[in-house]
Amino acid sequence: MVAREKTEHIRQQIVKAADKLFYQNGYNLSSFSDIASASNVPRGNLNYYFKTKNEVLSAVIHYRIDEMQQMLNRWDEEYKTPLQRLQRYAQIVSNEKNEVTQYGCPMGTLNAELGKVQPILQKITKQQFVVFEQWMKTQFQAMGCSKNAVELTMHLMVRTQGVAAMAYIHQDARLINREVKSITRWLVSLDQS
Repeated sequence: MVAREKTEHIRQQIVKAADKLFYQNGYNLSSFSDIASASNVPRGNLNYYFKTKNEVLSAVIHYRIDEMQQMLNRWDEEYKTPLQRLQRYAQIVSNEKNEVTQYGCPMGTLNAELGKVQPILQKITKQQFVVFEQWMKTQFQAMGCSKNAVELTMHLMVRTQGVAAMAYIHQDARLINREVKSITRWLVSLDQS
């Protein structure tokens, strides 16, 4: 059992290092050697855990989705109303504004990079958005917006992704603060619960 735990620990170490590399450098500019170096796992040993970089990407996406799901479950418990939960979602970009300004949104930048020349890989990374979209739709429905919950979900996703993209392009964290306040006011205006 100890050997299995050690193997899983090293695997997670590789996934976390790759996650950071893919975010900061991009998937295509991160080599197997970069991943080995960042995770402190000898290059030759990396193949024991992952045969290809695509397998690493898949593990990173599963890791991200697990982390997102845990976060959303915590929010469902922590925040009493769907409005509060959606407002908390809108705060993500604000809470991570230094990273967003420097690197963009981790989900958005990876999807944009892979969507240009690797559409099969982009379909894997799209699942991150699907997790948020399904959760948001449920929140909008609980707020009394069942008729247009899908459209409102897409609108919120577009606004937050747009804020992240423009803050990154202009390297301006102030833009994030201003736009998140606007998104929060919009959400309050929709609350029918």
